[in-house]
Amino acid sequence: MTLAAEEERAGIRQAVELPGHRVHLLMNPALPAPGHQEFDALFRRHLSAGEAADTLTGCTAEQAETVRAAVALMLATAPDLCTGLLRHGRYVVAVDGPDAFDSASTREIPGAAFVAVRCMRTPERLAEALVHEFVHLRLYDLQVTRSIFASAYDTATAPTVAPEWHRDSPVSRWPVDRALAAAHVYVHLSAWFDQRALDSGGPDVRQSAETAAFRATSLLDKVARHAEGCLGPAGRGFLRWLTEVHDGRTGRRSPTRTRERTAP
Repeated sequence: MTLAAEEERAGIRQAVELPGHRVHLLMNPALPAPGHQEFDALFRRHLSAGEAADTLTGCTAEQAETVRAAVALMLATAPDLCTGLLRHGRYVVAVDGPDAFDSASTREIPGAAFVAVRCMRTPERLAEALVHEFVHLRLYDLQVTRSIFASAYDTATAPTVAPEWHRDSPVSRWPVDRALAAAHVYVHLSAWFDQRALDSGGPDVRQSAETAAFRATSLLDKVARHAEGCLGPAGRGFLRWLTEVHDGRTGRRSPTRTRERTAP
């Protein structure tokens, strides 16, 4: 039995209804049902920062309405982009705790976007988090059927790149797979924030668009240097397509002419 079916049986199921698709909200992660117990165990194993750091928490009725408003904002802002993204999501799951991440997802829990309660206070902030995580979910699904990485690729021994904005981070270098996934997200966030800036005209949104565009450019260039040894045939095609889309949007003439600078 699925999580949604278990919650429907308990009379608490909530979902965002879309044409031909539903995105379910996890309303009670503590439900004493096998699926819920397994789901919590997967979260603990693959995403949690520790027992005292974060925990799954049920969506409140107010948060469920915020999710619906966020999805409506996504579809109103970028309908072509977000209609496709939403089809890769099956569950929106709230996370709380002193060390909870803003949002996260993992290949080990397909179709689930985990979002911190603090990021569910407004539709605007939640929409950004959902775009971010649903882009990741799209790439996870793509990897199931496409040779994105070379057959011998191993993230533990792969070449690494150094994002300029992570110089002072405990993890200042990223393996190629993480860099490609982040580039994929930043290309989409650049497009998302550009459209939001056109709609709202806010300086903070414009700054977010510029930051996302810079980070996408930087990571695409860095991954390209390792494409031959790290990416499979479909992965090299994917990188070319992603770069062309980004360059077409930003007007970038050539990677070699992009001056690297530290993003805000």
